[in-house]
Amino acid sequence: MIKFFRRIRLKLMSENKTGKYLLYAIGEIVLVVIGILIALQINNANEARKERDREINYLSNLKADLVSEIENNRNFAEYRFQKAKACTRLLGLNEPETKEEVRDYTDVYEQVFIWGEYVPNNNTFKELLSSGNLSLIKNDSIKNRLMELQKRYTGIASGEHHMRREFEEYLYNPHVKNATALGYFDLSKAVKGFPQRLKIQDIPDSVHRQLIMDAKWQHNDHVFKNGLRLAMMNNSYLAGLHENLVLYLKETIQQIDGEIEK
Repeated sequence: MIKFFRRIRLKLMSENKTGKYLLYAIGEIVLVVIGILIALQINNANEARKERDREINYLSNLKADLVSEIENNRNFAEYRFQKAKACTRLLGLNEPETKEEVRDYTDVYEQVFIWGEYVPNNNTFKELLSSGNLSLIKNDSIKNRLMELQKRYTGIASGEHHMRREFEEYLYNPHVKNATALGYFDLSKAVKGFPQRLKIQDIPDSVHRQLIMDAKWQHNDHVFKNGLRLAMMNNSYLAGLHENLVLYLKETIQQIDGEIEK
């Protein structure tokens, strides 16, 4: 093609047809410019397609994270709700007297004492931030919802931190100072995992008498009971946050699905 145009140009010059040569030169320049513009357009279209592919990939990964987060938050909403119910049950029980009553009382407060911390699955969003690729998400509504989601995660973490301090101050520390810790477990030998739980008949009477005294103290101690009230309130509050988050996650997934299907 280049040789073809060169022959035409040389022929016009040899024939001294200056006007036609100028027209030809202008035409050749126009063709070159058009070719460059077409090449740029094709290149831009390819880059836009690649960028869109990366955006779809991130959106798909974000959706996968959010889907797993729905189950995660459902589980934590139930976990927090059951702990709140256990606190309410302890506050409503009569003072334990028999071995069976003390065992039941201990079973319930151990349910309150077990500590679980919520860890969100937001790996894709963190990767978007750390890599500077958040701009690949063109839908501003989705970006705003993702930012709001991180604020909600922070709110849950703050609530857990606040509750942990109250657990230590009003439940854990008083219990360690005034009661027999893990009285219903076999601590005579170390095992991998939780020690074996003892049956009532396997616990010496002297130990049972101490466990009864411990349960009576817990039932009547003003600080311990206030700790239970605070634990009930905090766990109920966090259970509500997790339930609301499930709805928010579902709505966000719907928006992501709509963006992927465009």
